[in-house]
Amino acid sequence: MALYDYTALDHENTLQEGVMDGPDKAMVARRLLSQGLRPLDIREHAKARAGLLGRDLFRRQSITKTDIEFFTKQIALLLEAGLSLDAALRVMRQNSAKEAFKEFCGQLERKLKEGKSFSQALADYPYFSPMYVNIVRAGEEGGILPEMLKKMAEYQHTFQELKQFVVSASIYPAFLLVVGFFAVVMLVVFILPKFEVLFAGVGQELPLNVAFLMGIAHFVRNHFLVALGLLVAPPFLLVQWLRTGRGRRAFDHLANRLPVVAGFVQDLETTRIFRTIQVLVENGVHLAVALKIGSGVAANQEYKRVLARATEALKEGQEVGKRLRREGLLPDLAADLLSIGEESGRVGEVCGQIADHYENELRTRVKRLIALIEPIFILLIALVAGYVVISMLSVILSINEIAV
Repeated sequence: MALYDYTALDHENTLQEGVMDGPDKAMVARRLLSQGLRPLDIREHAKARAGLLGRDLFRRQSITKTDIEFFTKQIALLLEAGLSLDAALRVMRQNSAKEAFKEFCGQLERKLKEGKSFSQALADYPYFSPMYVNIVRAGEEGGILPEMLKKMAEYQHTFQELKQFVVSASIYPAFLLVVGFFAVVMLVVFILPKFEVLFAGVGQELPLNVAFLMGIAHFVRNHFLVALGLLVAPPFLLVQWLRTGRGRRAFDHLANRLPVVAGFVQDLETTRIFRTIQVLVENGVHLAVALKIGSGVAANQEYKRVLARATEALKEGQEVGKRLRREGLLPDLAADLLSIGEESGRVGEVCGQIADHYENELRTRVKRLIALIEPIFILLIALVAGYVVISMLSVILSINEIAV
């Protein structure tokens, strides 16, 4: 969607000017006509004509997940304080220091003035998931929008907290790996060649392992860009392949069957799916819709397909819990508890309990893995660095023996 400045006449032939978003000028003109305005001039918005530098700056200031979480909390707070929705957006726009966020709030305000509901306006932006839009729509229809937004903010905070926990737990092992890798590179590329003059005076062939290390050092020093390319190309090509449909399917299939990885994937997807279903069902969304949205939340393609089949089973009158248990991808405990929730009419509450349980399981798995990875990385780095040092020392000792 692009922004356009327009000049138009209303039914009293009064000149009206403003800004409207749309895919092109023709669509903006049709929207103006539908509002009873006769367009005289439609041109690209001034900020869009600011040039490449301005566009790059705007991209660097794009809306983030943190902004959306802040937006949800603030809108809920301002609505509870008694402000109307357009007044709340205006207050946020006037008090924001981030240009992209100001523009975003201004666009939402204009959409509301054009007659769109809040949920319809949010649906025009990729920042808001179908789950978010459905919860806002339920709040609008029930007259409890501030309460729904507060629950949505709690949901966002829960997943942000889980994400931060995983990232924080991974920082130290990642730091160890990077530092160890560069330490070994420095040792091989810059320190090992300094012994070459000493080795050359021996007058005998170097051991095969030392000759191999010397060859690597020479290649890296003389063809640094090629060596860098050989180092970066495999992960880059892997990432590009994973972005394809075939690569993503293969990766998801493998992730669900590797002994250690499968447990992490199962706990993470179970937490995501059942937390989403809990929030939706507790706010009046039908279970079939909640399952469909839950499948959109799942990152793994196989989990998406399982939920899609469960949704079809529900429409045919079958119990979702039993169908999920037959599929065998989600934990049996989660499927059994969901069946109990369906029978007792407490699906939302039970889904919340399932999500809590598997979130705790995920945290425990992460802690155990980090506790295991740290000594493994240290041992691996020590072995590689020790191999290089011992190789050099063995040649030095052999030189001393010859000298004696």
